[in-house]
Amino acid sequence: MLLASAAMGALYLVLLFLLCFGGVVGFRLWALHSRALRDEALREEWEREHEQAQQPQQAQPQQPPQQVYYIVEKKRTRAKQEYAAPREIRFQK
Repeated sequence: MLLASAAMGALYLVLLFLLCFGGVVGFRLWALHSRALRDEALREEWEREHEQAQQPQQAQPQQPPQQVYYIVEKKRTRAKQEYAAPREIRFQK
């Protein structure tokens, strides 16, 4: 026969196990349900796009492309500076 404290410990252990197991199973069921809803929404969207693509598109009169004008600025360069002859560096021993 188990002591009362050992029985309470075993009861807490079983309750904790059931709580964790229920949490994992509940999360997995929620994830499967949300994935099914997302897949169904994507499938409906794809079917709508597919139906619209199947419908004959009305021919719109083609307008000639308009000319595009670009504004180009000339790159500004600095005047070249003339450098003096390089200095010789002497190291002392």
